[in-house]
Amino acid sequence: MKTIITFLILLIFTSAYGQTDTYQALVDSAKALFKQDGRLSQEELDAFDYKKVVALWEEVVRLNPNNAEARYFLGYAYDRLNSRDGRGIIGMDVQLVLKTSAEFEKVIELSPNYTGEKIVLDPYSKLTAVWGTLAMKYIYYNKSDSALWAFREGKKRGGFSDVILALNRLPLDQCSPNAILISSGDNFTVPLWYLQYVEGYRKDVSIVDVNMLNAGWYPRFVAEKNNVSFDMSLVDLDTIEYIPWKSTRVDIKGFTWFVEPTCYDRYLLRGDRILLSLLKQNKFKRDIFFTVNFPEEARLSLKESISSYVYADKLTPKGKQTLPYQTYKNTITKVLSMAPQLNSNRHDEMRIFEYYRYDLLLQALELYDERSTDSKAHAKELLRILDTYCKEDKIPYQNKEGKAFADQIRNRVEE
Repeated sequence: MKTIITFLILLIFTSAYGQTDTYQALVDSAKALFKQDGRLSQEELDAFDYKKVVALWEEVVRLNPNNAEARYFLGYAYDRLNSRDGRGIIGMDVQLVLKTSAEFEKVIELSPNYTGEKIVLDPYSKLTAVWGTLAMKYIYYNKSDSALWAFREGKKRGGFSDVILALNRLPLDQCSPNAILISSGDNFTVPLWYLQYVEGYRKDVSIVDVNMLNAGWYPRFVAEKNNVSFDMSLVDLDTIEYIPWKSTRVDIKGFTWFVEPTCYDRYLLRGDRILLSLLKQNKFKRDIFFTVNFPEEARLSLKESISSYVYADKLTPKGKQTLPYQTYKNTITKVLSMAPQLNSNRHDEMRIFEYYRYDLLLQALELYDERSTDSKAHAKELLRILDTYCKEDKIPYQNKEGKAFADQIRNRVEE
C-alpha cells in the first residue's frame, strides 16, 4: 500500500499538470490520495502522512480559492492531520483547529447549501465536531475556561445550531435521574457535551461515546470524570485489546443473552469489551439509554431487550416495552413541532429530523396492521400530525427512496 501511495504522489506532481484539464486532474488525484486511508490497515493508517494530502489540497485551493468542494476537502485534511480519530483528541493543536474551522467557514460562505462531495459530515457539523473535540481536550486536562471558550467559539463560527442542541436535549430529558446515556456519532455526542458543560444541562446523566471507548485515554476519563464504573481496573482499561470471540452467554443478575462477535464474525473489539464491562459492573443499578439511530452492531446483541422511547432507546432486561399511544403521540408531536426552526442548508440537521418522520410513519404502519378500529384511527391521526408539521412542499424528503417509502405507507394506511 505504501508503494501505491508513493506512486500516486509522483503521478500528481509529475503528470497532472500536463493534462488538458490540469485543475480537474489535480482535484481527482488529490481525492484519490485522500481516500487511500479507507483502504489501509491500522498500522499503515497510523503511519499515513496527511501532510502530503494537505499540500495537495492547498495547491488545489490556491488555483481556485472559490471552489467550495476544494475548501471542504482541505478542511477535512487539516482535521485528519490534527486528529484522525478519538485517539488523537487529547493531542489536538489549536492552530490546526483554527485552520480547519476557517476552511469550513469559507465553504459555508461560498455555498451555504453545500452540494459537493462529502466525506462524512456537512460543513456545519464539522464546525461542531472540531470545536467540540478541542473542548474535550481541554476538559481532559482540567482547563475548564479553555473548554468553555472552545464550545462558544464553535457556536459563534456556525456549529452547535439551536435545533441540534434542542434535539439533543430530548434524549437527556427522557433519561431517568443518574442514568447512563450511550451515544454514537458526532451529531449526538458533541452537542451533548456542549449542553452539559456550557449549559449545565442534566449533568446527572453520564454520557459515554461508544466509538471513543476504543481510544486508549477515554475509558479512564469516563471512569474518573463521568461517574462510570467498570468491572476491571484502570490499568486494564488502558491496555485491553480485541480478542477472538465466539457466541457467548452472558448473565447479569439473572438477565441472560448471547453476545455475538462484533468484527469479522471472529472478534470482540476493545470498545465492545469495555462496554460489556460497564454493563456487568452497573448490574442495572442505573438505567442505560442509547441515542437514536444507534448502530446495531455496537449494542452487544441486545436488540431484543432495547425499547424505543422515541428520543432515546432504553435497555429493558425484562423485555421490550411499548409506549401507550397517547404518550407516543405527544412525544413525537413535540419533536415534529420543531420543523419551522430547521435550516435546510444544514443537511445533517435535516437528516436527524427526518429520522423522526420515519419513526412516525413506521408507527402508523404498525398501528394500521393491528387492524382494530382504534388502531387504524390512530394510524390516520399520526399521518395528520405529520402533514400538520412536515408538509412535503416545505420539508421535502432527503432522497427518492425515502419519499417512495413514505408514499407506500401512506397509501396503505389511507386505503
